[in-house]
Amino acid sequence: MVSKPKPLDVLNKALKSPVIVRIRGGREFRGTLEGYDLHMNLVLSDAEELSNDAAVKNFTGEILMRGDNVVYISPTTQRETEKGEDASKSKVKEAGEKGTW
Repeated sequence: MVSKPKPLDVLNKALKSPVIVRIRGGREFRGTLEGYDLHMNLVLSDAEELSNDAAVKNFTGEILMRGDNVVYISPTTQRETEKGEDASKSKVKEAGEKGTW
């Protein structure tokens, strides 16, 4: 039998990778999932608030989201154009400098 993935298993695989989080009230944030707990409290780094057309509305940095406000968490992947841009940028990065996605 094939076992189905459990929600916390999916979150565990999404650690240290980009996610999109929607909270009550319709606000969406994009950032790197740094941690979570059983109450779905989340810590996002490099977080950005997204507007309705997925453009960056506000850069917020590191945030803690209370779990009872979270509507959904979606692991994301880089678009092909962004991957190509990151590859060209990585050649000129200093050691320890963070990349963008």
